[in-house]
This record gives sequence, C-alpha cells and structure tokens, in this order.
Amino acid sequence: MSSSETVFLIDTGAGTAQGSRPDQEDRYVFILPDQFPADTVDKLALFAIFDGHGSALVAEHARKNLPRLLVKRPEFEAGDYETAIREAFLDEDKILLDKFMSESTEPAITGSTVALCFANLTKGILVVGNLGDSHIVLAERDPSGDKPRNVQRLTKAHKPGQADEKARIKEAGGSTNTRTGTTRVGALNMSRALGDLQYKNPVNTMDDDMTAKSRTAAAAPPGSRGDFLSNEAHLTRVELSPDKRYVLVCSSDGVCDSTDEKALVAHIMKSSSSGERAKDIAQSIVNTTAARVGSDNSTCIVALMDGTKT
Repeated sequence: MSSSETVFLIDTGAGTAQGSRPDQEDRYVFILPDQFPADTVDKLALFAIFDGHGSALVAEHARKNLPRLLVKRPEFEAGDYETAIREAFLDEDKILLDKFMSESTEPAITGSTVALCFANLTKGILVVGNLGDSHIVLAERDPSGDKPRNVQRLTKAHKPGQADEKARIKEAGGSTNTRTGTTRVGALNMSRALGDLQYKNPVNTMDDDMTAKSRTAAAAPPGSRGDFLSNEAHLTRVELSPDKRYVLVCSSDGVCDSTDEKALVAHIMKSSSSGERAKDIAQSIVNTTAARVGSDNSTCIVALMDGTKT
C-alpha cells in the first residue's frame, strides 16, 4: 500500500445467483488496483453490475468491453472521469450498433442496465455512472462502532413512469404504455439502458422484419424521432475522506428491489466485523434474495475501504 493513498481498499468480493429465472443474465466485474489497465501511479479500481434482459449478450459484451473503453477515453487520462464514463457508455452502444448491422439482430432486441463505479483511491475520488435500475450504495462506518452512517444511493433508477423520463420519451416522439400494469416504453420497464437498439436512433425507425436488408435500410439518418430509450448516464461524484471508513455495495435489482439498503449495509458491517470476507458476505446476500419465491437474478459486489487516517 502506498502512503500517498487517501483510502485503502481493504476487501472486495462478489456473489451471484440465478434465482427463479430460467437463465442467469446478470454479469459483474471488479478490477483491483494491481490489475487496473492504465499506466498511472495512482491506485485505481472499478466495480460494475450489468443486468441483462432478453438475453445476457449485451451484459456480457459490456462486461468485457466497458473497462477498456473507459480507460481509452482521453478524458480519463485528463482526470475528467464523469465525461469518460458517459462517453464510454456511448462508445459501447456504437460497437453494439456495428454488431447489429454486420452480425446479429440481438443487440436490437436485448439490452442491459449498467451501474459502474470508478475509484481513484490515491486522490480519494469516487465517480458513479448508471443506466437503468441496478444500483450503487455508499455508506460510512460509525467510528465508535459498526453502525452505518450517511447511507446514500449514488445511482438513479430510470423508469418510464417518472415524470422527467416520460417527458423525455414524449419529446423524442415516443410514448409509454401501461398494458401490463407497469409503465413501459415498448416492452421495457426501464427508460435507459445499453443495447435495445430498436428504441434508439437510427434503428428505432426500422420495420419489425430484422433481415439483413432491413438492417441496412435502418441505418438511414435519423428523422424526427429521438432516442425513446436513452444511453445518457446519470453521474455522481463523491470525495472520499482519509478520516472515514466506507462500505460500497453494487447490486442488480434482484437484490436492491427486495432489500432495505440501510439494513443491508448494517448486515455487511456486522458480518465484516465478525471476520467474514467480502466475497462470502456478497454470496450470502444473493443466496437469500434468490431463495425467495419468484426471485430475479441476484448479483452483489461488496467493497470495504478505510481512510488512511482511521
């Protein structure tokens, strides 16, 4: 560990469970400082959750490519991590569009959420970008014990029924529906995601017939329609303190939609204090949520960080 760090990454681990779904479409990645693919003296880390829908294709593609796309951005090297994350999401969709045009219709009819957290441990900077309804939560550990303090969700749920998202969809020339009892854009219960190119320009003007011919025709310049489904990231920056201890939790909606966040963080802190490793805590969490009747895919990353002065 370098004495120049603001916070130390003490332990990180992930767990995943299929739940009641026929397939596991969640994916995750975490990259520790000694594995981070950037030429820098700073200690860097990355944590990300991808919740696929329709198939795991987009989630798996993003898992493999997004870290590389992020590091390649000129804004990343300049320390403008927000812009780098936002542009990396757009770059990923451009690659998926190329894949759709040349190989397969699948990127048009399947997609994935993304909740990505980049940490510069040396400078004490945490930047989060997300699309959809996977979430990242940050909490402090009370210095007098292991109770959670300042539990905050750093991500924003993107749902078609929200007033701002509904207005954005309408402005783009689209509409929402409640035929299933849940507000949706098309068949989706989220309003921002990677992939699902059928709801984005230039593909959202195409016919239902996804032949190679119609894929070529769909590449015409966008008309009056905008993106019904957005790939514009919600971004949050947090300055980490060397005087505090932190718990970071990244999870797909199979966990965060069925678990109280304060109770979840308290459980993680208690388990960590009793000597459990982060990977075992994360796996225990997803085993619990996945065991419920009608459960979704569940994935969770737990990261523990201590300020250098704690």
